[in-house]
Amino acid sequence: MGHLDEQRAPLEREAKPPSAATIRLVITDDHAIVLKGLQALFGAEPDLAVVADCTTGEQTIEAARKHRPDVLVLDLRMRGLDGLAVLRILNEQGICPQTVLLTAEIDDEQTLEAVRLGAAAVVLKEMAPHFLVECIRKVHAGERWVERQSVGRALDALLRRETGLQDLRKVLTNRELDIVRMIVLGLRNAEIARRLSVSEGTVKTHLHHLYEKLGVDSRMGLLLLAQRKGLK
Repeated sequence: MGHLDEQRAPLEREAKPPSAATIRLVITDDHAIVLKGLQALFGAEPDLAVVADCTTGEQTIEAARKHRPDVLVLDLRMRGLDGLAVLRILNEQGICPQTVLLTAEIDDEQTLEAVRLGAAAVVLKEMAPHFLVECIRKVHAGERWVERQSVGRALDALLRRETGLQDLRKVLTNRELDIVRMIVLGLRNAEIARRLSVSEGTVKTHLHHLYEKLGVDSRMGLLLLAQRKGLK
């Protein structure tokens, strides 16, 4: 299958009326047939609007910087800058749209790296089109979507741990995260204080802040929440 011309600029799309389109998309794929298929698929949905379509990583970065889309639908495997390289650069520039990685195949290492870079979803191109549309809506709502067919069973726990850490990093300081990890290990306040070179009173103060931030009211509640996030 031939690739599209790498030199063309990102194609700007005429926006739907605001009342009809709530999720603004930038889409990227270096295969013409796939890109046209995505345009047709999303164009048929009243709540989706493609604001730009791209064929290269460079164009994607430009379009994401200009449009600040709600969701970026990004091909993983492209010539030049691939999907993961695009995510790294966008992260460095402080541009972090919710991202759906679309791919024909992906290995465990790539999946974990995608999650670490903030990708909210990994979808295989073999999936039925309506799954991709549903995925975009869920990602826009703040959920995550990783097709289990795209990852090995041994990676599931690592993925849960990585996504759980990302959720916690949004609300906790590094010191508070350290304390959560030690709580999960079963350490008592005195041992936590010794490892952090602080007083037990300081540890208790941190725990109080943790309870408030995470909406739990006890050490057991904190432990259970951490375990649900995969921190075991």
